[in-house]
Amino acid sequence: MKSVANYLIAMLMFMYWVFRVVVEYMYQTGREFIATPISSISEIVILFISLICIVLVVKRIMFGGIIYAVAYFGYFGVDLYQKLTPVINGESLNMNASMDIVCSGAAVVLAIIVVIDVASSQIKPVENKQTSWFYDNKEFDRQHDSRDDRNQYKF
Repeated sequence: MKSVANYLIAMLMFMYWVFRVVVEYMYQTGREFIATPISSISEIVILFISLICIVLVVKRIMFGGIIYAVAYFGYFGVDLYQKLTPVINGESLNMNASMDIVCSGAAVVLAIIVVIDVASSQIKPVENKQTSWFYDNKEFDRQHDSRDDRNQYKF
């Protein structure tokens, strides 16, 4: 069952994909931007993988969410760890490194949210035996609704 949250997460995935396309384009043209790609070739591969995974996540296929999370953890998670280790050891943080930390952190959080969202859509609701007879009797309701009114009220 698709809900508004599912579509919002898919839109966030697509917006982050567009952001990474812009980051790669700005890097390739030699312009300054708020973030830089870790590896240009790996970034392009991740962009293609994530585009396919976005389609699979919209279709609620668990494989797409897992591949998306593995790719993002493998690419952005390693970068996040490498950028946070010097900060934890007490070194100073410059603006480029801090933006890379924010971008990589957002990617890792988005990957976690995608896996949770796709996994939660696979869970089927538990049927309540005490009330299911009332809500599942559509045929009984149709029989009683279609019968003629035997009271002949005349005004």
